[in-house]
Amino acid sequence: MRFESKRLEMGTFPVRDVVFGDETRWADGVLTVAKDDILREVRTKEPRVEQIDLEIAKPGESVRIWPVRDVVEPRVKVSGSGVAYPGMCGRDVATVGEGRTHRLDGIGVVEVSNVVWHAGGGDLNDQFLDMSGPLAEMIPESKLINVCVVVEPDPILDVTEQNYAVHNATLLVADALARAVADLEPPEIEVFETSPTDPPLPAVVYVQCTHSPQAMSNSPKTFCVSTYGMPQLMSPWILHPNEIMDGAINGPYRTMFATSWTVANNPIVKELYARHGVDLDFRAVIAFKTEWTTQREKELMAAQAAKMAKMLGAEGAIVTWDAGGNEFMEVIYTVRALEREGIRTVFLTSEDNPAGGAPTMLEPLPEADAIVSTGYFHSLLIDELKEKLPAVNRVIGNPVKIYERSPVGSIMEVSGLEARDSTYAPHRFDDHYGWTRLSTFAY
Repeated sequence: MRFESKRLEMGTFPVRDVVFGDETRWADGVLTVAKDDILREVRTKEPRVEQIDLEIAKPGESVRIWPVRDVVEPRVKVSGSGVAYPGMCGRDVATVGEGRTHRLDGIGVVEVSNVVWHAGGGDLNDQFLDMSGPLAEMIPESKLINVCVVVEPDPILDVTEQNYAVHNATLLVADALARAVADLEPPEIEVFETSPTDPPLPAVVYVQCTHSPQAMSNSPKTFCVSTYGMPQLMSPWILHPNEIMDGAINGPYRTMFATSWTVANNPIVKELYARHGVDLDFRAVIAFKTEWTTQREKELMAAQAAKMAKMLGAEGAIVTWDAGGNEFMEVIYTVRALEREGIRTVFLTSEDNPAGGAPTMLEPLPEADAIVSTGYFHSLLIDELKEKLPAVNRVIGNPVKIYERSPVGSIMEVSGLEARDSTYAPHRFDDHYGWTRLSTFAY
């Protein structure tokens, strides 16, 4: 079984500078942003927003962006059904993946807000971006020119409504920027098409496991990375790879290595596309939601994902995930189930804290015999990050730190700490898609 051939053209417009001006337009690599017009549009379309402003941060500047909830790449559908980043915040849910999409390359729209993820407690947001210094060298979004949406919702709203109001404002800004190139001819066009290979090559699927906060928040609507806008636990979906390129999986998971920007630019999907017709046949993406609460559920979802891969004729699979702890079990069970179906599987994963002799894999199974590790990155174990990061000249967002990493790595609530002052890096990062060479001991 395979999808009918779909053709998606991706037009890229490189951005080498961003400035504020009277009209939003792109020309010769310079994006001019009509700040007042965009803010007026957002306030009209998203009345739940109480405060909003736009600021620009460029690589190499002494700037700290705090707190960061997401980074979005501006994209717009030019032809074909649906919209970029479908389903999220009430957007069109029509199936995407065909026609043409235009994207602004080298720019991020950063969601900056104090809104907590959910009312369930825990899951504190201690993420921030430094645009210079040792942390900036490691984080891909620090290398972008960032248009920061500093936004706070009406505080009387339910926390879920606050989350969607803030994220919708961010998407509206990204939409407004992307419209600047909707009617232009792109300097670069890539074509993504998974037509049958000749001669036949080994069929490969990608199982992309993404976190659901449903269990910890006690709400199926809680804001998080979503498939067509649905963040809740659900059976695996089969997606055409082009749907991933159009943002069918969108939204952040509480780390700089799993933002909307990193998911839309997933290097695994791009690499599989580059090798399609060369040494493999890229059949599909299986979207898999994690953090089920019982052993039976975890084993069932793993079996369903393996069944789908078998029906697609897969001979090989790549499995990734974007969370830690609880979710590891259904992910490793999926690797086992794929292997038991005769599908040779590679597991790309970060590890866990190796201190004190603890295993870096919660349950290493004999079937998981092809593992690519992105290491375990803990700031206390990296010489450059053991000490506090240098102070900065400017803070975008909240001038006061809400959460801080203690000298031993735990996250604690603080008051009165200036965000511009020297501060510890977030205690850990997990590189879910192989963006960098982060590890415990070197990078």
